[in-house]
Amino acid sequence: MSSDQIVHSEVRNSKVDWLPLVLGTMFVLGLIIFVFKGCNGSDDPETMTSTIGTGTDSVVNIFEGTTRESMKLKMPDGTELNAYKNGIEDQLIIFLNNPSAVPGKDVWFDFDNLNFKTGSADITEESSVQIQNIATILKAYPKVKIKIGGYTDKTGDSLSNLRLSQNRAGAVLSALKTSGANSEQLLGSEGYGSQYAKVSADASDEDRKRDRRIAVSVRAK
Repeated sequence: MSSDQIVHSEVRNSKVDWLPLVLGTMFVLGLIIFVFKGCNGSDDPETMTSTIGTGTDSVVNIFEGTTRESMKLKMPDGTELNAYKNGIEDQLIIFLNNPSAVPGKDVWFDFDNLNFKTGSADITEESSVQIQNIATILKAYPKVKIKIGGYTDKTGDSLSNLRLSQNRAGAVLSALKTSGANSEQLLGSEGYGSQYAKVSADASDEDRKRDRRIAVSVRAK
């Protein structure tokens, strides 16, 4: 056998020896990547979409877990309300009794003790107290006209958030009517979704809670 034949034979043997090693290495790397992705979840956008809250959505109960000062609020017709200092009832009455306070599209007061079942427009039973209080205030101030606005945080799909905020605002409007509010004082409801949310979607639920709210806009007094 010539020297050239010996060299070519060695090269062919070298290639054959490396092939199993390369294939084996590629297989192991592929297995590692597969396992890693499986542990970190799917890339499917539907499975990665965030939902709005868990349990009960605390919409604007910003005083949750804190001690609040109870107070009695007296209406012009002599009716008294049991409410909390600096709550929506207190703020509304102060505004309505202030002759220099001007109503308008930019005048909003947030409900502060209103909750819904998660991801729905179902108002929790304990929220009916504050809704009834607002209906009572409207009765005591017959010239007042209000609009209800709904807002969500930035988590989840923006269109779903818009629908949810609309449904929740509408549910509060309906609840006010059921509680005896004069329909002529109710100028409707509108949902704004996450349009005005200030906190990022990856913030804590405690921080995002302030963006999930239902508000009352005083348009006439």
